[in-house]
Amino acid sequence: MIRALVQSRRDHLCILSGGLLSGALSGTVASGIARAADPATYPDAQKEKFLTSGKIVSLQDIGHGVTKPVRAELELEGAMHSASFQSVDKQLPDFFPPGGKPIPMKDSWRNNIAAYRVDRLLDLNMVVVTVARPLQGKPAAISWWADDVMFEEADRIKQKAEAPNREDFDRQLALTRVFDELIINIDRNLANLLITKSWKLALIDHSRSFVPYHGIRNEENLTRCSRRLLANMKRLTSTSVAKAAGTYLTAVQVQALLARRDRIVKFFEKSAIEKGEANVMFS
Repeated sequence: MIRALVQSRRDHLCILSGGLLSGALSGTVASGIARAADPATYPDAQKEKFLTSGKIVSLQDIGHGVTKPVRAELELEGAMHSASFQSVDKQLPDFFPPGGKPIPMKDSWRNNIAAYRVDRLLDLNMVVVTVARPLQGKPAAISWWADDVMFEEADRIKQKAEAPNREDFDRQLALTRVFDELIINIDRNLANLLITKSWKLALIDHSRSFVPYHGIRNEENLTRCSRRLLANMKRLTSTSVAKAAGTYLTAVQVQALLARRDRIVKFFEKSAIEKGEANVMFS
């Protein structure tokens, strides 16, 4: 969805390394004031606080993407970092499952927060930190600007760049596909798969997810799964998902997610028998 985010991230990193952050904090030794911690090292809770409470220094239309995301520069306690606002909240054409009745579907900022919370509930830690924060009086989600982004998956393929550990990278892609089927993300594309300098995937843009459909949308995406993710999916309950998602998922959406979970688990258990566990599951 957001085709220009990587260049914007590069610009952001250049700004911080070239002067803005150093200018704000580099005088700490002479003054005796402790240097502010690098926001990239913040744990989730601290990133959430930064996104919620950070002073908005500037806003800029990213200029790409149908949901019209807005880039923000935030400042909190001497540290600065970028974030992305998304306030889209509209009906989409109905989802038409095979042989079923059409299902209403929305493109909503709320789904970004739900995706982040479900990701952490599963201990995947791939979706960027996202919280609710109004933008100019309008309800919105604000997401952490992924740190140390090297390129999008689209650029990696175009450049024919290979990860130093191809198996680890392929496993991350496989986990992403499982997660996307679980939350029924209908808008995953190569532009919202970000790759960091350490070859870790950062997942953004989940506004078109959580359609209340009980089936698996694309079985061909379910190639492999980690034993840990499978175990964590099995542990999901309506109570745990509802508690994690809060008001950002309806009871109907939670029920549909658990129905998809059941089918995904059954799919992998069957595949492990038919193809051999070593060919389907990994640690």
